[in-house]
Amino acid sequence: FKNIVMRINGVEPNLTPEVFSSNWFAGVSAVKIPNDKAEAILSAKNRATLMDNLKTAIPSEMTSSDVQVGPGIEGDECDRDKEVWVAGFDSPGCCVGVYSASQSRSPDSAHTGMSRLHRDYYLVCKAGGGVAAQVFHARLSAALKKGATLEECFSDSGEPGAQALRRVSAAAKRNRSRIIALAAETLGILNLETIGDSSNPPGKPYRLPVSQFDVSYNSIVLDETTSTPVYQYSAGCVDAKVSHGLITSSNVAEGFVAFAAADGESTIRLRNSAHNCIPFSTTRMFTNRDIITSIAKTHKEAIKNQVVAHPDKDFISARFAWNAKNYGYDLEPPPLWGSHSGETFVSEWSREIGVSRASVIRMQPELVIISGTDPGKLRVAAKAVLNG
Repeated sequence: FKNIVMRINGVEPNLTPEVFSSNWFAGVSAVKIPNDKAEAILSAKNRATLMDNLKTAIPSEMTSSDVQVGPGIEGDECDRDKEVWVAGFDSPGCCVGVYSASQSRSPDSAHTGMSRLHRDYYLVCKAGGGVAAQVFHARLSAALKKGATLEECFSDSGEPGAQALRRVSAAAKRNRSRIIALAAETLGILNLETIGDSSNPPGKPYRLPVSQFDVSYNSIVLDETTSTPVYQYSAGCVDAKVSHGLITSSNVAEGFVAFAAADGESTIRLRNSAHNCIPFSTTRMFTNRDIITSIAKTHKEAIKNQVVAHPDKDFISARFAWNAKNYGYDLEPPPLWGSHSGETFVSEWSREIGVSRASVIRMQPELVIISGTDPGKLRVAAKAVLNG
């Protein structure tokens, strides 16, 4: 399910686990960076080298089956990590990089009539919780299939348990924050405001950048206002209750859309009839199988006719890079071929969603690393191209 908010009775047994995504509490984090530093990076003569360095610096499960990213689901009595873990991309939908943003705001909150467009830059990361999310999903699915209720699953003595729920709810955010820190270090952005990670493993005092925006989707939270336990599951939706600020996605080439208060700085308090959630997912245009087949076919024809396969090759090459498993032929990942449509709900449904008075910030990709194609699908597609 995508863009659906579910209210689930916590004491009702025999809930099918198929309603839940395995990508628990995935989301987007954005950290504002100095304009002068961002512009120096984007205008650098060694821009291609910077992209290669960033591509190499970010581990990805799409490049090797030996790579596992994200914190573990097990924690000590204080919910701290028991083991050291690696931050990185855990799915084909991940990305990190520099985004430019056009934002209307006043130079002084006391002079709202002086608002104008300002140019800002952000380090943005989209990623999930990795190992924690995968293990949590497997344990929850097994418990639900045995007839357990959500209230039993999330109790202190249940399976996966209350601690597992707490840790998975923070896993993706922590993974994204460390990816952003790694990207900032690779790009030479060394003056970001940071805060300590209270869930660090012993002897590893990691510090995480302070995010201006940090949103989660596929989240599940207990509604404490009801007499009967009710859990709210936001399938492909951003839940304002567990998010700092609001961001929704567009297609990869357009980037992300964020919302701030009218002054352009502070976060907004979302209130709407969709249980205070907004859509995150955009419409899928093709199935994974269909678009991979189409990409392979287009590349075969391009090789035969000695032309460039991608119709927007210059734009893609200047702004995106990806680290995929090597099967002898490199194909652009499906999102760069239009696997999903762009965002449309802001102009059509902003009043109903509760963001009509918000300042809209459109974050456009400038130097971005995205996940490569799923290895299983890439192997088949590359073989089809090479065999002609």
